[in-house]
Amino acid sequence: MKQVHITSSVGDVDLPTVTVSKSGSEEVTWHSHANKPAQIRFDSPDGSPFQKATFDVPAGGSISSGPSLSHVAHKSYKYTVVGPDGENDPVVIVDN
Repeated sequence: MKQVHITSSVGDVDLPTVTVSKSGSEEVTWHSHANKPAQIRFDSPDGSPFQKATFDVPAGGSISSGPSLSHVAHKSYKYTVVGPDGENDPVVIVDN
């Protein structure tokens, strides 16, 4: 499980690039910042490597992605973290 902490109200994260192993069924867990909600959106043309494309991070909590889908390519997937005051575009890399 890869832990990604949202570090500001504009969607900054402590790991701007995180690599997950498809064969190891690794997941990403996003943690909220300062008891504020956020949203994770995989809305680029490449889509999401996970079952869902949108993850709502609750205020003061966290949400996990679930493992990457078996059919996704081994590559980078850009996503957007939408915070209460702005957004940021980190990356998830799916590796075998």
